[in-house]
Amino acid sequence: MQNFSIAPSETVKSIWQNRVLMAALIKREVIGRYRGSIFGICWSFFNPLLMLTVYTFVFSMVFKARWGVEGEGRADFAITLFAGLLVFNFFSECISRAPSIITHNSNYVKKVVFPLEILPCVVLGSALFHTLISGGVWHLFYLVFKGLPHTQ
Repeated sequence: MQNFSIAPSETVKSIWQNRVLMAALIKREVIGRYRGSIFGICWSFFNPLLMLTVYTFVFSMVFKARWGVEGEGRADFAITLFAGLLVFNFFSECISRAPSIITHNSNYVKKVVFPLEILPCVVLGSALFHTLISGGVWHLFYLVFKGLPHTQ
């Protein structure tokens, strides 16, 4: 039987030692999410793009939502809303997948030598990948509708 330490330094050390395995599992998780779909990994780009387009249309045309600031364009509300949704979706994905980490990876958990402490990092890395892709879409949308940010 293997002894495990609950010290945070040992957990960080184990995560660092298993970083290659963790990167491979993150890659497998991201690719496996879109396996079998027509567009494959491109959905990680199209999903936030379509979501931002729908939010822009619904909130600027249908609801005519504004923050109360004069001279605000139609896309400003959607850009601000989507920026908040980026953070919300990141935490939502991590928290909603947390309870099922062990049960969905039971084939790894049954292995005696598998480091269990990297499973939450795999979920976190996968959610971070999707957040970075969505952030890229947000930046692209910002550049198209607002231009380059002002320095002052």
